[in-house]
Amino acid sequence: MDDSLDVVILAAGKGTRMRSRRPKVLHPLCGLPLLEHVLRTAFSLSPRRVVVVVGHGADEVRAAAERRVAFVDQGEPRGTGHAVLAARGAVVSSTFLVLPGDVPLVPPDALRALVRFHRERNATVSLLTMEPSDPGPYGRVVRGEDGRPLRIVEAGDASPEELAIRELNSGIWCLANSSELWEALAGLTTANAKGEFYLTDLVARFSPERKAAALLWPCADDLGGVNDRADLARLEQLLRARILAAWMRDGVTVVDPATVYPSLDAAVGEDTVLHPGTHLLGQTAVGAGCTIGPGAYLLDTRIGDGARVWYAVVEQAEVGPEATIGPYTHLRPGSRIGRGAKVGNFVEIKASTLGEGVRAGHLAYIGDAQIGAGANIGAGVITCNFQPGRKGKFRTAIGEGAFIGSNVSLIAPIRIGEGAVVGAGSVITHDVPPFALALERAPEVVKLEWTQRAKEGEEHA
Repeated sequence: MDDSLDVVILAAGKGTRMRSRRPKVLHPLCGLPLLEHVLRTAFSLSPRRVVVVVGHGADEVRAAAERRVAFVDQGEPRGTGHAVLAARGAVVSSTFLVLPGDVPLVPPDALRALVRFHRERNATVSLLTMEPSDPGPYGRVVRGEDGRPLRIVEAGDASPEELAIRELNSGIWCLANSSELWEALAGLTTANAKGEFYLTDLVARFSPERKAAALLWPCADDLGGVNDRADLARLEQLLRARILAAWMRDGVTVVDPATVYPSLDAAVGEDTVLHPGTHLLGQTAVGAGCTIGPGAYLLDTRIGDGARVWYAVVEQAEVGPEATIGPYTHLRPGSRIGRGAKVGNFVEIKASTLGEGVRAGHLAYIGDAQIGAGANIGAGVITCNFQPGRKGKFRTAIGEGAFIGSNVSLIAPIRIGEGAVVGAGSVITHDVPPFALALERAPEVVKLEWTQRAKEGEEHA
């Protein structure tokens, strides 16, 4: 917005109701930690400084931020008022926002509206409020007859009449960086049910001076927080629905939105169809006119236009246009599948490149290999890329148009020339020249009437 705004993110809580050893703000929502959602929103405002208040799991939270932020350690968490007071030395702008690290869906427009509202009223403290269908444990906003906020009553301290109030505190604040604010924070008491320093007590402190303000945001879902795993699941469902709705507006067919799982950073081209059981995670990008699913798990993967991926796990791989992957295929990191290639039933590929039109229809392992265009990989083919006692993995190179028969083992490092044929059942340990036929089989031994003689021997025994 401008260089006179800071953002303070509260990320020190233990999240007791999550019942987890992981800090609450690091639990994932559509592929990103809760804290990352809040950080992205904060940076979208172009603030002068972003301050993250840490406490429980401080080292993990610092590692997850990975941004140019200032960290403040709250120590033992003693409430929201104590957390904001801990950030005093890090705040440099005249105005600063306070965002809970567990409220991931707040839109930047809501924060911009709050900052404008705060400045227009020359307030010391302003808060964003909401009216959800289920008030839950949130603090109730008590307003006077003139509509001004008089105080906020936490649910644990509220009377039955106050619990009936529908307007709630979202935990999102805009504060003036002034001496009177910091003095008020330093003067907070713990005279409440939880024995904590409540930031919400500032409303009662500044209301008589008309320096407290409250802005009701019309969409309560935007301001929902995560108190437990049920909340996390509810927000996951809400954010998934929003992502998929945007994709459908852009021309993507989602057969059953309840069974498609996108990440916030995934992208899908128009005229692509997403079938049930599809997961598009991380930085996955799917082109136009593709068919994805059913049962597709894609992580940090690029899919070319017109490709089909179904009943497959594809991780950190690239699939070319018009290629077909599946069913029951696993593409591991570093796999690159060329245009029009076919990788089918129970084929695993790792750190390998398959050229245009390559066929690997079933029951094969291809690791650390380079396969030329038009080559055929038969059933049961294995590239043997690891040898005990030797460091690293060894590579296999198969030329264009080569034909590798069923149940062939290629002992790397090895090269199979262009147009070469390797007969079924062979174990190939040396390079095969272009257009050559390579066979490696033990002589077949046939003993006539073997079973009959064996049976007679048993009878005379």
